[in-house]
Amino acid sequence: MRGRSLAALVVALVVALVPVHSDAQDAATAPRQVAQGMPRLTVSSAALSADTIEIGDLFQLDLTITLAPRSVAFLPDSLIGSGFEPFGPVEWTARTLSDGSTELAVTYPLIAFQVGTVTVPEFEVFAVDAAEGATTGLVGPDATVGDFETFVENVEMLPSARLRSVPPLDVWVASVLILEDQEYGIVPRPTADVAGGDRNWPATALTLLFGFGLLAVSAVTLRDWSASRALADLAPPASPRDVALAALDRLVAQGTHLTGDPRDFFTSSSEIVRRYVETFDGRWGPAWTSTELMRGLGARPGAGATGDPRAASVAHTAAPPDPGPLAREMDFAESVKFGGVRPDPETAERHVRSVRAWIEAGPPEGYAA
Repeated sequence: MRGRSLAALVVALVVALVPVHSDAQDAATAPRQVAQGMPRLTVSSAALSADTIEIGDLFQLDLTITLAPRSVAFLPDSLIGSGFEPFGPVEWTARTLSDGSTELAVTYPLIAFQVGTVTVPEFEVFAVDAAEGATTGLVGPDATVGDFETFVENVEMLPSARLRSVPPLDVWVASVLILEDQEYGIVPRPTADVAGGDRNWPATALTLLFGFGLLAVSAVTLRDWSASRALADLAPPASPRDVALAALDRLVAQGTHLTGDPRDFFTSSSEIVRRYVETFDGRWGPAWTSTELMRGLGARPGAGATGDPRAASVAHTAAPPDPGPLAREMDFAESVKFGGVRPDPETAERHVRSVRAWIEAGPPEGYAA
C-alpha cells in the first residue's frame, strides 16, 4: 500500500506538470471535445454501501462512471486511508449505452478497523483517448479499463488524459458494545430467561428424553456390573489344580504343537506344571530348575526331608526318588526344549494327557495344593 501511496503522489506531481484537464476545463471546452472526439469521463454517482457498520465489518464504495465513446478509464487498484483497509482489488463491470458511451459499475471492497467516523478520502479516476492509448502500447485496442500503475508510469505519453475527482465519503463505525452501553456505561445485566416462552420446547423435550434414556441405560449397566461383581465375590477362588487344568486345555486349543516346531508347546506345558508344583511348598520357586523341582517332589515330606531339592538330591545320590510319570514327562519336555527331539503332534497331545491325568489325580501324599 505504500507503493500505491507513492504512485498517487507521482500522479499528483505529473498532473501539476502535464496538461491533464479537470472537470471545469472539460466543461468549458465540452463542445470542442465532442466535436474532436476527445475522451470524456463523468462520475455519475458515488456512495458507500452503508452509513453505519460495526468494527471489523466489510463495506464497499460503489461508483457509476460514464465513459465517452473511444475512451479508456484508469482506476486506482485499491483505496487506502485511516481507519479502513482494502479488502481486495477494485472490481468493475461495463455496459454500452444507446449513445455509444460506456457505463462502468465500479466497486472497492473495504474493511473497517477503527471505531468512530471513518472517511474514505477523495481520489481521482482518469480517462484517455483509446486510439492514443493503443498507439503508445499502454492499452489493448478493445480495452475499456487500463492498468493504473502503467498509466502512472507513462502519463507523460498521454496528453489526452482527463481526470475526475471522487468526493470524500464518511461511514460511522460502531464498537461491539451496543449503543446503550456507550450511553450509560457498562453495567451488569440480569440473567437471561432460559425457561420462558422463548424456549424451543420440541428441542427441550428431545433433550430431556435423551437424558432420561441415558440415565436408564447407565442404571441398568451399573446394576448388572454390581451383580456380576457380587457373584464373583461369592464364588470361591479357583484352586491351583483347576488353574493348571484350564491352562493345559487352552494350550492344546491354541495348536502350537501343529506348526512343526513343538518347542513352544513343550515349554508352555512344563511352565504350567512348574507353577502347579510350586504351590506344594512355599520354598519352591521359579529360580529352581525342573529337575530340582522333581527331586524335591520325589522326597517324602516329613521323615527328615527339608523340601530343598538340592538337599534331596544329595541325600538320594545313590537312589534318587522317582515321582512317577510326571518326572518322565518333564524330562521329555526338557529334551524337546533344549535338545534335538521333535515329536509329532500325536506325541505332544499324549504328553499333555499324561500330565493332565497326573494333575487331576491331585497332589501326592503329604502335599497340599
